[in-house]
Amino acid sequence: MRFLSGFVFAIVVAAIVALGVAYSGIVNVTARGADSAPVAWFLATAKRQSVMRQAAAEATPPASNDLKLGFRLYNETCVYCHGGPGKDPVDFGKGLMPEPPYLADTVAGWSPGQLYWIVRNGIRMTGMPSFADTHSEDELRAVVAFIQRLPGMTPEQYAEYERGQ
Repeated sequence: MRFLSGFVFAIVVAAIVALGVAYSGIVNVTARGADSAPVAWFLATAKRQSVMRQAAAEATPPASNDLKLGFRLYNETCVYCHGGPGKDPVDFGKGLMPEPPYLADTVAGWSPGQLYWIVRNGIRMTGMPSFADTHSEDELRAVVAFIQRLPGMTPEQYAEYERGQ
């Protein structure tokens, strides 16, 4: 019984401390400047683990071959924040915190199912919106197929897609 009361006491103290931190205003919520290393690690780890868990619970849709559609949608919605070969993000994309990743450098770290899950559902408090309600499954699969081609794509190849639009 003594252990249980100590455990309950510890939970109550932790809740009071958490509320105190939240109401104190000491947590920096600015979109300027980087998070501290522990906070950045915690958020990145929580994001990766959540995506892996949630995506594993859903069936991965079949891959798309419609790279032209994928490019069109990427160029209309994604390039502003993520950039592309030979394309920098625009000002509002550069101002997001956390900074949106340059997908050509990071896409290889995610499976096709995880990429689809991210594009479909978005990631809360990162600026990454959900496209589930605004785009069809075929469109989402096409974007995933296109972003998987970004690693190794040259600025000239990206420009060729732009000319073919």
